[in-house]
Amino acid sequence: MIALDVGKTMYDPVNINNLVVQIQEIVRQATNIVFFTGAGISKESGIPTFRDKDGLWNKYDPTKLASLTAFKSDPRLVWDFFYSRQRLICDAKFNEAHITIASVEKSKLDNCWVLTQNIDSLHQRAGSSNVIELHGNIFGLVCLYCGTVKQYNHETFFKEFDGKDVPLCERCDKILKPNVVLFEEPLPTLAWQQAIQLSSDCDVMFVVGSSLSVSPANMLPYYAMKGNATVIEINPNKSEMSHLMDFSVRASANNVLPKIFGMDSHSDKML
Repeated sequence: MIALDVGKTMYDPVNINNLVVQIQEIVRQATNIVFFTGAGISKESGIPTFRDKDGLWNKYDPTKLASLTAFKSDPRLVWDFFYSRQRLICDAKFNEAHITIASVEKSKLDNCWVLTQNIDSLHQRAGSSNVIELHGNIFGLVCLYCGTVKQYNHETFFKEFDGKDVPLCERCDKILKPNVVLFEEPLPTLAWQQAIQLSSDCDVMFVVGSSLSVSPANMLPYYAMKGNATVIEINPNKSEMSHLMDFSVRASANNVLPKIFGMDSHSDKML
């Protein structure tokens, strides 16, 4: 059963269809749609989240595996962690939520964007092209010394690197860092500025699978609210901002997004 609630009021599942119709009407009238996505959207693709009860940071210390200090003090350990994440992501498949979002983008052309906290590139693999990766991409590399940037994907990375030795910069021979935002690092300036602008200008923002506990990305719904957008949260669990949402849908995006957008998963087209 899927439970949906608006604000602080929980709706009985028998009323779900009526509520979905309300959301569909809002979406139908929207010109600019933004999907702000977090780790929860990829959970059903087999990629563990970070902060729920089964999340990675309940098992491992992020300051030792995913911080700038950790990388500088023990890059080998950090790379062992990221190599294991990369292998997991290489084997992952995008799910119905990713497919639905990509289909919405195709129907809206340049008026639909994905702002994602995820580093797994599953949105792009599902067909989305208007994607801003707020926290970087796990298949990218950057040199902290000379600024060299290299971008690979899930098919090419392990053809270039064996996943055993740390990758070295071709220009200065220093150890390359995964081109993701580690703890103690700021968000990429251009990506953040674009995300703020898109959030401020949208008519509807879907907040999908994010705990909204990571700053500054968790400010994006506020920018949408300030711009009078309708903000719709889809998450099985309460987030830190659930009480502020116009709609809070307590369910898997894999189930709910296709329902909202009338997505036929077998034909990969909008109904």
